[in-house]
Amino acid sequence: MTHPNLIRLTKSLIAISFLFIFGLAFAQTESTASGPEQSIDNIYREALQLVQSAEPSFAATIPQEVDPQALADLGFEQVYPNTKVTFKMRDGKQLVAFDYPQESKTTVLLLHGVLSSAYMMNKTAGLIRNATQARVIALDLRGHGQSDGTPGDIDYVDQYVDDVAHIIATLQKEMPNGKVILAGHSMGGGISLRYAQRLDLPPVDGYLLLAPHLGQNAPTLSQASTEDSFLKVHGLRIIGLKVLNLMQDHQYDHLPVLFFNLPKGMPLRTYSYRASESMSPPDYKAGLLAVRKPLLVLVGSQDEAFRAEAFPNAIQSFSQGEIHIIDGFSHNGIRHSPKAMEIISHWSQEESFKQ
Repeated sequence: MTHPNLIRLTKSLIAISFLFIFGLAFAQTESTASGPEQSIDNIYREALQLVQSAEPSFAATIPQEVDPQALADLGFEQVYPNTKVTFKMRDGKQLVAFDYPQESKTTVLLLHGVLSSAYMMNKTAGLIRNATQARVIALDLRGHGQSDGTPGDIDYVDQYVDDVAHIIATLQKEMPNGKVILAGHSMGGGISLRYAQRLDLPPVDGYLLLAPHLGQNAPTLSQASTEDSFLKVHGLRIIGLKVLNLMQDHQYDHLPVLFFNLPKGMPLRTYSYRASESMSPPDYKAGLLAVRKPLLVLVGSQDEAFRAEAFPNAIQSFSQGEIHIIDGFSHNGIRHSPKAMEIISHWSQEESFKQ
């Protein structure tokens, strides 16, 4: 599940952050009578004030009525049978996944989006299995669904990627001559691109991205400036934490920066700074350039979260990937599009994927 204004770090917010960071760099080289230490201390205090500034709140809960098509697009319907499996991470935590078996040497590891889970990817996983004739494993990311972990938080930036790497290594050990395609929707697509940038991880054989979150500086982000009734971003805290991180201070990285207007009883209503930073590559250009394997990107023309029309130029300018805009489908609906599955089927049968 993803909302139109997810991670609304606009150009102005980024510019302010750069100015703040420039001030820190200047202070580190300053040699005035007051001394550089005092200047750095001042910047630290100012950054800390931003971190501790008031958290956003919502005036009222969101309306309970949901468009029937939008509700169907979320993926609550459990269409395809599967088997629950678990993976033990390096820190002892257990991550849960759902296995959609198929006699194949190819496995698709499927990552969900924000506020979602592998349960919500049932129909997506089944359709991808049918399209590719590959085994599909839909993963509950750490802190999501049935997996261990704190909802909306991780222990450090890039832990999502490290978890995915551990699972991929396990799959490759089970089938040494097999292939692994890393697939992701929205945030899952962003995590996949972060994975591609890490040269120290097990290589995969392809990337399948559905309406991916390319990055906070990507032209595909919505530039809507209206106040959002469902999501609020604590921009001041993000700026402060970026500065503190440059000073190697990570003690506040657990604080929430993304706030969703959901009932208080729900376990996942916020995402921490370190989780938010781990959702997409720091720079979309570098993320795309890092992909050295077949890449397929599919986006719905009616995507509410991202600017569909901006994807072709971004993908084609910085990768050798294939990009398709599917007419009439939403951000979540693209996961169930018959046309999208037809394209996925043709893509998976290309020479590079022959078994």
